[in-house]
Amino acid sequence: MTITRVQFLTLPVADHARARDFYVGKLGFEALVDRRTPGGGRFVLVAPKGAKTGVVLTDQPVTGIEPGPRHFQLQTTDVDAEVAALRAAGVDVAEPQRQPWGRATSFKDVDGHTIGLLEPSDFGAVPR
Repeated sequence: MTITRVQFLTLPVADHARARDFYVGKLGFEALVDRRTPGGGRFVLVAPKGAKTGVVLTDQPVTGIEPGPRHFQLQTTDVDAEVAALRAAGVDVAEPQRQPWGRATSFKDVDGHTIGLLEPSDFGAVPR
């Protein structure tokens, strides 16, 4: 196989502008692509700065993707600093909990998708 990476994940959203503002304004993601599609929808791709994998925010039906909330996880080197920054931006974030794989917490975006946040221990680190 010649697969080299995950390019993007798709999240259904109710309002592109609101979702984009959350990911860019509150999470500090970059807006990589934001344009109209030939079918009249929008293709909005956001990602953490420097990341190789992004998140497509879509309000269009996508074959094989059921509507409804999703879960994904972000990794950080300092969960406490991230929690403080998110709270300062008005995001309701749970207190980080110690797990065997690291310190973790979660919060929801404006469409109800759960976003996990992990500062991994050696046990939970994903090899690069």
